[in-house]
Amino acid sequence: MTDQTTYRIVFGPAWPVPSISVDFADRNAAARTVAEHAIPHLKPVLAAKGRPELADCFFQTDRALTVGQFMWLDLAGEKAAQFCPARLTPVTP
Repeated sequence: MTDQTTYRIVFGPAWPVPSISVDFADRNAAARTVAEHAIPHLKPVLAAKGRPELADCFFQTDRALTVGQFMWLDLAGEKAAQFCPARLTPVTP
């Protein structure tokens, strides 16, 4: 694992979310930053797909910080969805 904390996030080509660089020193704060950046871009696409509820989601990554995606959970309804994959690349200082 690299000691870099800043990562460039590039979202899947099917999703109109601009790339962003985020400091992952605090992974929870980073995930919130990514969600705040991406959700406004995701909302119209999700609404057009008939799934506006998916915009109430969070960003998750693998342990190695190489890939990520958005996750939506409905615990009461026992439903989940994963969408908008992303690639993470360390940013060289």
